[in-house]
Amino acid sequence: MCVDRMRSLILAIIIGLSMGIAGEQNFQLAFIMQLLLIIALLVDGATGFCPIRAVLHNILPPCNRN
Repeated sequence: MCVDRMRSLILAIIIGLSMGIAGEQNFQLAFIMQLLLIIALLVDGATGFCPIRAVLHNILPPCNRN
């Protein structure tokens, strides 16, 4: 497993958890989770810095680009 793939899996898990929380009628917590995820993705898109990727670089190897 490489950094970018693991990052995608983590983001998908966060989205799934927030959907499950919204399904349990806890919309406030689901909204906060989604808002934090949106902010993180906007920062990543604008600056190229992603905290998840920075942490995973210490644990996993980078993906090979062909």
